[in-house]
Amino acid sequence: MTFSAEPIALPASLPARSSLRLLLSAVALTLVIRGLAIELDSDAFVADPDAYRVIAETIARSGVFGLTGADGVPRAIAFRPPLYPWLLSWCMPGGQWSPTCVTLLHLGLAGFTAAFVFLATRHLATSLSGGRIRTPERFGLAAAVLTAIDPILLRQSIEVMTETLAATLSAAVIWLWVAWHDDDAPAPATSSRGIPLGLGGALALAYLCRPTFLVWAVLLVVATVLRFRNRRGLWSAAVIASLVAVAVGGWTWRNARVLGHPVWATTHGGYTLLLANNDSFYRYLSQGRFGRAWDATSFLKAYAHRHESDPREAAFWRRDWDAAATFDAKVSEVEDDRLCYESAVATIKRQPSMFAWSAVVRVARLWSPFPHDVSGRSKLAVAAVGLFYLTLFIAVIVAVARHRHRMFGSRWWAVWLLAVTLTGVHAVYWSNMRMRAPMMPAIAIIAVFCVHKKRLG
Repeated sequence: MTFSAEPIALPASLPARSSLRLLLSAVALTLVIRGLAIELDSDAFVADPDAYRVIAETIARSGVFGLTGADGVPRAIAFRPPLYPWLLSWCMPGGQWSPTCVTLLHLGLAGFTAAFVFLATRHLATSLSGGRIRTPERFGLAAAVLTAIDPILLRQSIEVMTETLAATLSAAVIWLWVAWHDDDAPAPATSSRGIPLGLGGALALAYLCRPTFLVWAVLLVVATVLRFRNRRGLWSAAVIASLVAVAVGGWTWRNARVLGHPVWATTHGGYTLLLANNDSFYRYLSQGRFGRAWDATSFLKAYAHRHESDPREAAFWRRDWDAAATFDAKVSEVEDDRLCYESAVATIKRQPSMFAWSAVVRVARLWSPFPHDVSGRSKLAVAAVGLFYLTLFIAVIVAVARHRHRMFGSRWWAVWLLAVTLTGVHAVYWSNMRMRAPMMPAIAIIAVFCVHKKRLG
């Protein structure tokens, strides 16, 4: 095996000076749209539903990835993935929470997302047309704008949650993948030999943002081998896998050191599996009301008492848990996570047919165009969001039908494998529309190709 001494070059999809104006326009429009959304929402970055802010505060003040107790002592945790709260910790000048800094972080991520979407779409337009489109940049601009106004990403851009970062990283991976692969060539171009390093690095960061991305990384490593079927393909796959393995190994080692257990993902996975597979949710599905939002009150009451009895038994979930819950401080987060996993698995084993049906429902909710019409949510907003996604999904269907002879080529594998990853994971774990946020840039990229009246290529 030989190593090339050539310098690593940027992907060939970087635009020429003549198209730089449209790239900057895409970024500027995105910043304006997302900036207005943040400015017009008085509650932007106030709520902290997933505890990312308090973790970030602990990092900023003590350097510990964890939570600070009432006694002021920080406690290391692995309840959330590390990348996003670590970035948030830089948004605290003087150790104080700064919504302005968080705004700049989210706007910066949105700007990078727009650039990656623009570049990937531009490259795909050129590929689909065989180079005959005079201005492929117009597709890139359209895809970037669709991503900027996407209701899920727009809403999450004002929340202290990972969707904005996850969308940026998924867009980066897709750009690098499509810039690297050429369906008409047996091997990547010389100028793109450094891309496996970029892909490996982006996928490693994506895993540290959301462990779900590890499945995507594994699929892309396999896809790399299958795409090239030669020594270079094996070497590229090894580079990608090695960088991802470093991230997985580093996070796992850290957790083994501070928690005493080699947690490779988070200690939150058991809860999300149990949330999707418990007697209360299954009972709700058996009543045929899955089109309406599930009232999780009974589940949450029982869950609060999980250390007072055995939640792996069906009788636990049928009890009346109106009394105040007692907290057992001796139970570690790792033990709690394991208990949740075992309780969910026990529920699945008791009702395998309902588990199969619940998986169908979870996939339907993941890809549903309409959000649930719940109390306090505007019916007009529900209808508007649903209409947007219905239109977008129809555009995707038209684009795929029109260009199916090229859209399933290897240059598109990163897009389809991300869809497979999200669908597979959230068929088992808890699912709702928000969980598809990392896929929305890819969906926008596909959708814009519906407007060409003739098949490209």
